[in-house]
Amino acid sequence: MARRSRTVLEDEGTELNMTPMLDVVFILLIFFIVTSVFVKTPGLEPLKPEATTDVAWNPTILVAVDSASNVWIDKRPYKIGEIRPILTALRDETPKANAIIQADRDADVGTVMGVQELFQDLGVTTRVGTE
Repeated sequence: MARRSRTVLEDEGTELNMTPMLDVVFILLIFFIVTSVFVKTPGLEPLKPEATTDVAWNPTILVAVDSASNVWIDKRPYKIGEIRPILTALRDETPKANAIIQADRDADVGTVMGVQELFQDLGVTTRVGTE
């Protein structure tokens, strides 16, 4: 009869190499940060006029006009003459930007049209928001 010898194997400390997994996680994180689009709120919630039709619109630039003809961009009020460089900078951040103007029901129509004309001059597709 053959004799079996028992050998005692020492338990070697096995470790998982976490470096490749961390590399993948950081690459995914960077990918999602670079491809995400951040929508900046204007900082004012105006009383919007009512509309008869409803079309979904996903803007990347939000601008609000209040009843005192102040233009709100990124929670700061501006006059109509001060916003061209700000809108240019926002357009340069996302060249295929869409914009929406949230005008108060009592806002001056001339101010709203002035903002819309500035967007058209910059080549940004713009709509006026309603309820």
